[in-house]
Amino acid sequence: MKRVVLAAFTAALSFTSLADGFKPGKMEQLTLGKRVAIDLRSHLKVLPSTDPRVQELRDVGSRLLSNLDLKGDPWEFSFDVIDDPKEVNAFSIPGGPVFFFTGLLNHIKTEDELAGILGHEMTHVIRQHWAYAYADSQKRNILLDLGLLLLHAGQTAGDLGSLGNELYDLKFSRKDETQADEGGLEMMVRAGYNPQGMVDVFSMLQDLSKGEEPPEWMNDHPDDGKRVKHMQALIGAMKLSFPAQRGLYWQPS
Repeated sequence: MKRVVLAAFTAALSFTSLADGFKPGKMEQLTLGKRVAIDLRSHLKVLPSTDPRVQELRDVGSRLLSNLDLKGDPWEFSFDVIDDPKEVNAFSIPGGPVFFFTGLLNHIKTEDELAGILGHEMTHVIRQHWAYAYADSQKRNILLDLGLLLLHAGQTAGDLGSLGNELYDLKFSRKDETQADEGGLEMMVRAGYNPQGMVDVFSMLQDLSKGEEPPEWMNDHPDDGKRVKHMQALIGAMKLSFPAQRGLYWQPS
C-alpha cells in the first residue's frame, strides 16, 4: 500500500512546479492532490459510489462541509473507501481527497466516530499541514546539503521527482496532530455530531494497539491516553448538550 501511495506522489510531482522553493501554494496542493487521487483510484481497490459505505462516508463529509466557511479556499474534498480489511487506516491528500480503508470502517460503530476521524483528516488539508511539513523538510535539507540551494523559484517537478520517498515519509508534528484533533472536534460539533464519538474512536484505536503494533493511522500521533483526556477536557469546557450518537448500519446495535 505504501509503495502505491509513494508512486502516486512521485508521479504527480513530475507534473507539478512550485511557486517558490519551499512550500507548495494552495493551487499547487490542489493540482498535486488531484493527480495523486486519480492514480490511487486506478491502482487500489476503491469501492464504487453505489456501495452503502461510500455513500455513508460522503453523507457525513457533505454534512461537515456544509457547516464550514472555507473563505474562498480552493480545496476540493472527495471521499473514497479502499477495500482492504487489514488496513486500519485513513488518510488525506493535499487539496482535499480523503481515503478510508474498510479495515477502519469495520471498527467504527457510529456516524459520530466517523465524523471525528473525517474532521481530523479534513483539518490536515485545511491547515495545509503537508505543505508546511514539506517546506520544513526542504529547509532542513538545505542546511545539510548546500547543493540543495539550487531549489529556487520556478523549479520544475522533474527536479523534485527524486524527493518522492521523502514526500511520502513526511511526518506531521505533534502540534499538527493536536491541531487536527481540535479542528476535527470543532468541525463535528458545528455539524451537529456528538463529540464523544471522537473520544470513543481514539479509545478503540488505543485498545487495538495494546500489545502489538498500533494501527497505521495512529503510528505518528500523540500519546493515545493524553489525547483522549485532552478531547474530554475540551468537550467539558463547551458546557453543551449533544444528541445521542447514531449507529452505523453495518455494526450490530
